[in-house]
Amino acid sequence: MMEGFPLSQLQLHVFLYALEGKCKFGGGKWECGGPKFPYARKILESMGISYTDQEKVLEICKENGRCCDCEILMNSARILLGEEST
Repeated sequence: MMEGFPLSQLQLHVFLYALEGKCKFGGGKWECGGPKFPYARKILESMGISYTDQEKVLEICKENGRCCDCEILMNSARILLGEEST
């Protein structure tokens, strides 16, 4: 887990699982919230994460080259979970 990341390990897993249910890829269909992270924001809000911490989460994702909801799943998840170095 990245230092200073405002979600616990459990919260991160819940967030990523919920985001996976929103972004759809496969079967010739691609659905993404786009560069304003609407799915991620809605999920974090529903989890009761403060606006300030939501912004921290998204900023950390952006710093790691992620520019949309889907890229959080495809690229940032491994880094946030500590499965890949930054």
